[in-house]
This record gives sequence, C-alpha cells and structure tokens, in this order.
Amino acid sequence: MSPQQLRAQTSSNRVSVHLAFVLLDTPKLPAAPRIVSAFASFAAKGEALHLTKSADSGSKGILEFELQPGGRVFVAFVPSPVPDQEADAAARFSISSFSTGWVLPSHHAHLIVSLTSGDSIPATAALSAFTSLLAAVAQASDAVGVYWGGAKATHDPKFFQSIAKEPDVASRLYLWTGVSLAKQSDGHLELLSLGMEQLHLPDLLLVAPARAGNDALSTLFRFLDYMVESGKAIPEGDTIGRTAEEELVIH
Repeated sequence: MSPQQLRAQTSSNRVSVHLAFVLLDTPKLPAAPRIVSAFASFAAKGEALHLTKSADSGSKGILEFELQPGGRVFVAFVPSPVPDQEADAAARFSISSFSTGWVLPSHHAHLIVSLTSGDSIPATAALSAFTSLLAAVAQASDAVGVYWGGAKATHDPKFFQSIAKEPDVASRLYLWTGVSLAKQSDGHLELLSLGMEQLHLPDLLLVAPARAGNDALSTLFRFLDYMVESGKAIPEGDTIGRTAEEELVIH
C-alpha cells in the first residue's frame, strides 16, 4: 500500500491515519528506549510518548506507543526497500533536495510508522506530534531518509531532524509539504505544494519569474502558513501579498 493519509468513517468519529516510511541502511528495528529518549529532544510543548508494547530489537518485530496528542502509534520493521522505488522518486519533492542538493542513498530496509488519531485532535497538533515521533525514530535508527506519504516527499533525515527541533507550525510545514517545481516555456517558475489535504486545505500553485528562485519558495511557504493560521482556503478573487502594497490575485 502506498503511504498516504487515509480517512475512515466510524460509527461516530472520523479517524485519520498518518503513514511514513523511515528508510534504513542497517536492517534493524531500533530499541524502544532509544526512540523514547530521542523523542524528548524534539517534542513540542504538551507532546509525550509512552511505550505500550515492545518487541525485541533486531531483524523483526513491531513496537507500539501512545502518542500525546495523537493516538496509537505502530513502528513495524520491513527487511526490504520500499517497493517500486517510490521513496526514491519522492526525494525530488523535498525542500532538502532544493536547498542542499541532497540525494537519497540506497536503502535496504524500512520502518513503517503509523499514527491513528481521532477527529477531536486538531490536524496541526496531530501532525506536529507525528513530526516529533518521526524525528525520534529516524535518529534512533540512523535512518538514511524519511518518506512522508502525505507530503509525497522523501526528506534528508538530518534536514528532518533540524526542522523538527523547531516547534512552530511555520517551520514544520517544510516537512509536511512537498513541492513540485516546473519551468514554463516562457521561463516562469511553477511551484505547487503537495500535501495540504492533511490539514484539510487545498494545495497552492505559485507562478513566479525565473529570477525569483529561493524567494519564490519562501513566499510559497509564507502563503501556506497564512492559510493554516486562518484555517481556510483563500477565496477566489481575493488578493494576498508579502507586503501591504503587493496584491496577487487568487484563482
């Protein structure tokens, strides 16, 4: 199954399942205490991780945790790469590949990390806690990559952990959202966000002059953060800008 955010309707509550793959060079399930210890260095205020079921660290097994806020977490070891080079293909959508030229190394195994949470938990809170968890798992397992299905992006684990040190939503959006970059025939750049459906918001396409470069990327994320803060899509025909004078029309 391709990792992506899934939503299931229960009799009374909607349940969200977030999935990510932590890519490994050394095929081994990390020890649960290492994950819990690492989590403390990434956790934002109010986040906590408790082990509820352990398996022997080694070549097989599943770990189960309770994540607050969030819900039930499973970390399952798979002794093979992610099929069909799906994680490799998603590396081009990570900001880490734009900013540093990072290339995903080969991986020989992976961990499936899942979080199941109810609709009483705000999406930003669940994603933030999941971010802290993934950073901890990546650190504890000496990961070579983190493939976040909902973002459709595979991140450099060092980049992932450095961003996860920042507790604010504006920073963590760089992990929750991949970016597809394309150049038009007239030289303009098209930057399309990937993964805003995790926050129940639409993705944003920004068209910018070719010379804009990194400025266009930072502008895209400023606008995404604005949508997250407002909690709704920007209406058709409204304007947005980096300054009071700039008026970019939304279509």
